[in-house]
Amino acid sequence: MTPVLAGPRAGAAALSGILAIDKPAGMTSFDAVRLVRRIFNEKRVGHAGTLDPTATGLLPVCIGQATRLVDYFHQQNKTYRCTIRLGERSDTLDKEGEITTGADASAVTEADVRAAAALFVGEIEQVPPMHSAVRHEGRHLYELARSGQEVERKARIARIDSIEVTAFRPGVCAEADVIVVSGKGTYMRVLAADIGDRLGTGALLAWLSRTAYGPLRLEDAVTPEALAEYPDPATALLPLDSAVMFLPRVDLAPQNATMVGRGQSVWLPRVPDLTAGNQCRVHSADGRLIAIGEIAGNLLRPTKVLNN
Repeated sequence: MTPVLAGPRAGAAALSGILAIDKPAGMTSFDAVRLVRRIFNEKRVGHAGTLDPTATGLLPVCIGQATRLVDYFHQQNKTYRCTIRLGERSDTLDKEGEITTGADASAVTEADVRAAAALFVGEIEQVPPMHSAVRHEGRHLYELARSGQEVERKARIARIDSIEVTAFRPGVCAEADVIVVSGKGTYMRVLAADIGDRLGTGALLAWLSRTAYGPLRLEDAVTPEALAEYPDPATALLPLDSAVMFLPRVDLAPQNATMVGRGQSVWLPRVPDLTAGNQCRVHSADGRLIAIGEIAGNLLRPTKVLNN
């Protein structure tokens, strides 16, 4: 349940940072954003990847200047814990939709599930579900689905780095607990249904929790209820570079930092190992993240300057 607040903090100064929210079931991702806006009295708030209302777990919420770094979160891996129920199907691919009986899963073994899951590791194609935020001719698919419409959707490339089966409960409706590490745009509901189709039983996603996103971990996240009770919610903020820790770091002397802050390119006497294309994160002498840049030879060109 969303906590009730008395209102925004009086005289609150503008802040920038990242919140690792532990989203409960029943709260939408936008509910979490709306709550953070009220607590911090800040309009510039956005999340870095939707969690379905029934899902729980880690939701990065960016505040102030951090909203300009949302796309960098999308470049990083996410880890999910899921329960896949075999022998049932759903029009939403999870427990929220109309559930129908699939094929008897009594003969399916844990080894069968592992073998089927292994076929989905790597780059795969997924068709976005009708109950999703993908847009079709300017409208969200879930809006069309709620009005009884179904439209043709093009398959999209998704990447799954690993699927680990951690538990299996046999039966007519068997259940498999899995841990999935994936890249951007991967639908766990679609993965569950596709595994069920591969096994010939059908399947739906019975439970989902996101436990990691880039460098953020669920155990370090704060619940909305706890955040609402903080005497100073700003103490829960993580630094801006939490969104870009995967980029190599460049530290600049004050004069060069001033130039980059003005959008000017600077010459680097030493170039870091470029592990993410030609991108880097740029820090001032006092450790603040001041820009994202591109390096060509020894020249650093700022591509996104942060006024924090």
